[in-house]
Amino acid sequence: SEKVIITIMSWEVFERIYSGHWFLSSYNAQLWVRAFPRLGGGNFLSQVVWIMDKGVCHNVFRSDEFEKSAQHISGQLANNGAWRTDIYKHIDVITKKYFKAGERLRKLPLATMTDDQLPREIERVIPLQRLHQGYSTLVNGLITDGRNHLSNRIHKELKNAMGSSHFETHWPLLSMPTRMSLRQQKEHAMAVLAKQVKTKPASLVARKLKYLHEKYCWLDYLYLGPPATFEQFQVELEEARQNPTALAIPHQLRQRKEQQRALMKKFHFGKRERFLVWLSQRVIWQKGYRKEMQHHGFYCYEPFFREVARRKKVQDWRTISFLFPWEMSNFIKNTAPPVAQLRKRKAFSAFIVTRVRDRFLQGSAARDFVEKLRIKKSQSDVKEIIGQCAYHGKARGTVKIIQVPTDMGRMNEGDILVSQATSPDLLPAMRKAAAIVTSTGGLICHAAITARELKIPCVVGTGNANIVLKNGDRVEVDATHGIVKKL
Repeated sequence: SEKVIITIMSWEVFERIYSGHWFLSSYNAQLWVRAFPRLGGGNFLSQVVWIMDKGVCHNVFRSDEFEKSAQHISGQLANNGAWRTDIYKHIDVITKKYFKAGERLRKLPLATMTDDQLPREIERVIPLQRLHQGYSTLVNGLITDGRNHLSNRIHKELKNAMGSSHFETHWPLLSMPTRMSLRQQKEHAMAVLAKQVKTKPASLVARKLKYLHEKYCWLDYLYLGPPATFEQFQVELEEARQNPTALAIPHQLRQRKEQQRALMKKFHFGKRERFLVWLSQRVIWQKGYRKEMQHHGFYCYEPFFREVARRKKVQDWRTISFLFPWEMSNFIKNTAPPVAQLRKRKAFSAFIVTRVRDRFLQGSAARDFVEKLRIKKSQSDVKEIIGQCAYHGKARGTVKIIQVPTDMGRMNEGDILVSQATSPDLLPAMRKAAAIVTSTGGLICHAAITARELKIPCVVGTGNANIVLKNGDRVEVDATHGIVKKL
């Protein structure tokens, strides 16, 4: 019966996690199917398949189930105030505990601990990682805006309240968060320190910079590092001294808030419309914060992974991240599963989660299974891509596929940045772009918000841009109409 199920259903890759590994992705797969019903996310997903291919994790869903789940959760966020408040409260509590536990783990004298002690220490953090991923992915992950479900709800209501032309003009300002992100906190702190370079002793400036490096070096860690070096912070400090614009961030946010209040007053926004503006801002801020806390968590895991790798004589410590979290204790004590299997997992493997059980396949068995899914694939001969206008304008240029920070070296001024989905760690590349195009995301995704701030033409939610387009393609981006054409 299982063979029948996997051949007749429509399966689709909804997201790709670059720098992925099973220590991160395994819980996400289980949570989608088994935790969402308990957390009020609906019971629509009967099974998901996560495919690991050379360190890129492909998140595969049945298309019809994803659609139902996304509609339900976006409706919960938009209309169920008690549920939304409770979920956000849990996220805040769990995130603080997760951060604190990670910091404790990172600072332990791991090399002096026994093989019995090590598992006990990491098992203090793993449950918090699982809870953090479950709650925050539910309301701020792919399901809410991977295919524009929440964006479209907000868009429709506010457009009706303001009128089409007014909405398109003022939406970019209304949706921008007024709460400082962790990255903005770092940039502002660096600008304040840069201002003191000429007036304070060099030793004091060095101590303060060391403190800022310790506090924020993990922001661009992603899931496998590396963290920013102290030398990188020294360069940033000099850049802040030359260009101290970040000093104005608090003032700009206060000014933005006043402008938003004036607009809502002008258009006679009622309680519902004001709430939708708040929700838009909360979701985009929370998305960034969720990812940053995940980056911090895996930054804190690194010393532990390195110590385990040292004991097991594993040359590349990142290999340890292809363990499932529940395998760590047995691996430390018995080297099971063998290290060779972990390398095979990275090369190609599949994790299948249903409501009643998990299955894990690797190598040829995984490839045979995935082949039977008949996953919907993009056509290589596609010449035009359609998405949603996040910021208007038109641009021509050369495509650069930018998925992770290590890709940013290929980005030049005036290129067209194409990504599965952007995140704050890609901001240096986004600033160079003539236009931005993403496969996932809607009007309140990171790419959309950043494009409005930078006033860069942007098309989001194309579904396949990072698959159809290749590095070096010449394209025209007509963001006003949501169209990307190959030239």
